[in-house]
Amino acid sequence: MQRLISPRQGLTLAALGLLAACADQSTSPMNDAAPTSGTGRVTAGVPLGQFWQQGQSPAVATPFARAAALLTYHNGPVIKASKTQAIFWGPQWSNGSFPADVIPGLDQLYSGWGGSRYNGLNTEYGDATSKITSASTYLGHVFDGTAAPTGALSTTQAVAEGCKISGNNPDPNALYIIYTPTFPSNVGYCAWHSWGNCSNDAPIQVAYEPNPAGVAGCDPTDTWTTHSQMLASLANTSSHELAETETDPRGTGWYDRQGNENADKCAWQFSASVTLANGSIWKIQKNWSNASRGCLQGS
Repeated sequence: MQRLISPRQGLTLAALGLLAACADQSTSPMNDAAPTSGTGRVTAGVPLGQFWQQGQSPAVATPFARAAALLTYHNGPVIKASKTQAIFWGPQWSNGSFPADVIPGLDQLYSGWGGSRYNGLNTEYGDATSKITSASTYLGHVFDGTAAPTGALSTTQAVAEGCKISGNNPDPNALYIIYTPTFPSNVGYCAWHSWGNCSNDAPIQVAYEPNPAGVAGCDPTDTWTTHSQMLASLANTSSHELAETETDPRGTGWYDRQGNENADKCAWQFSASVTLANGSIWKIQKNWSNASRGCLQGS
């Protein structure tokens, strides 16, 4: 979970020219560092697993600290029936540079998310009117053949990409998950999610998923399926970000007193494989349940 020292509310792309000269902020009292440049803030980042396992990062909360507090509601929106769209940014995605199972595998992950027991773990949360449901719709994947930034995306860049792909008409209940072909150097995270507004003030939720191929700290060491390491890594972190977006899409939903969202409290915890609604099987992390006061696998 990443709570940056920045405003809760996102900025429109029309205002980003004023921010161009500002350096990305990565100062946080909480967990792993992740970039922002004023478009919302990065509300959650999957910390590198090696830090979690070795206990070497002073910014990553211990399992005991994460479990000490329940998630509480902060009076903002939740997404009760989520949608997702995968954006593969960069020409490498369509020229055979990566394992053949990655794109169809992510399609399968998102297609099986809705109605699954795993997504059902979020149904205990909601807003003042009703609960989140396990319903979720996959809007498919799209390719952006332009060159993606080689460094870490800022929230400004992620929001701009999501707005471009959606034609400045993003679905307010969707998460636009951006996959890039490279992994940035000198970062302490595997992925993150945030939000912002397009130039016409349309709200959008985004997530950033850099290429984790060969990155030990992002590898769930999946021996339960036949997925490539790249697919296994992306499936685990993508599930983390989607689960958090449903319960805290714009930074005013559900999180604990330390700023940890539901998936943050269970990062890198696994007990069994997860079978989604379409029968596909995955090694994806546990998710937090207030009702159980602990992490559940949702198998």
